[in-house]
Amino acid sequence: MQKKKTKWDRFYQVIDTMRMFAVCMLIVLLMFTFVLRGKTIVGESMYPTLKDGEQVFINVAASYLSDIKRFDIVVVKHASDDDLWVKRVIGLPNETVEYKDNKLFINDLEVKEPFLDNTYRKRIEKEKGMFTADYPKHTLKADEYLLVGDNRVNSLDSRSESVGPFKRSQILAKGMFVYYPFEQARYVNYGK
Repeated sequence: MQKKKTKWDRFYQVIDTMRMFAVCMLIVLLMFTFVLRGKTIVGESMYPTLKDGEQVFINVAASYLSDIKRFDIVVVKHASDDDLWVKRVIGLPNETVEYKDNKLFINDLEVKEPFLDNTYRKRIEKEKGMFTADYPKHTLKADEYLLVGDNRVNSLDSRSESVGPFKRSQILAKGMFVYYPFEQARYVNYGK
């Protein structure tokens, strides 16, 4: 014998569906609050790695759940600016960093920067005579990171006296997923 469905059965079915929808919305809200955030890339300081106008999801949780490594791409908040900046980690706490003759030196040892686009770098060197301006030796404190844009000639970053090194507490996110334009979707990070 088949049980006849009552209007109460349908009512509870609707309530269950609404409850499931509410739980899903809560999960999405929590994810976009504590794990991922949307951002539009503004400016050319990370060109050609990131281009002006690209839409990205930044991974907020990764900066808290894993260590910051050399060459990671991070999102930071500068003390004098409400905007979020996207830069690459070059120097780590307690290291001595120097740029000389387009070369990076960490603790007096040359460190290659394999993430840089060689074609772009050579074109800029030919046009401007250099790609990365000399940066005198600077020893970072225990909680400081030297952050630099990939487009060295067009980046306001830690090499500038008006900016300087960033503290760990200013690093809000690490790594990102470019989702627009769709045909260039990719995950961007390069920590070592």
